[in-house]
Amino acid sequence: MEADPRAQVEAPIRGALTGVMANGIGLVVAVAAIAFVPHALHADLSIRYGAVAAAVVALVGYSVAVRVLALLHGRPSPALRDLAWSRASELDAEDAMLSLLVAGWVPVALALALALLLWPHLTSPDPGVSAAVVVFGVPPVVLAWVLAADAWGDACRDSLARAELESQLRFRSYWATLGRH
Repeated sequence: MEADPRAQVEAPIRGALTGVMANGIGLVVAVAAIAFVPHALHADLSIRYGAVAAAVVALVGYSVAVRVLALLHGRPSPALRDLAWSRASELDAEDAMLSLLVAGWVPVALALALALLLWPHLTSPDPGVSAAVVVFGVPPVVLAWVLAADAWGDACRDSLARAELESQLRFRSYWATLGRH
């Protein structure tokens, strides 16, 4: 290990906290961009329908990717996952709180972006369009949001739990090799 063993032991958790914030902001920016582009371009309804479909595909794709990566990398134990946020806050309370705040706001921001996408359809002067969107558009959007929000929460906890495991391994390695150099 390098000269500062504490920094090396803490690095995985600090990196995971930063990753939670970066991934959350990235996910929200991607969906918000899908939502804002049709409004900015004053696009017609067909492009707006395409944007709704693109948002659903993006959120379902994100959910599937999180689940596939969890299958490939394995999941930390439920006990470690349950303690992930509290262990991170023991290391750095401010960063953990900021990451938790970002993690909590990601589903809210996604819901707002999706509402922005659906709003022009729901408030259409044509009652047929509004009814069709309520029946055929809202359920897949809500389902995609639920899947993405659930995957997001799991991804955050898994990332922090894996970082905690890596931190523990580094700590043990440091003490196992202390004085051997």
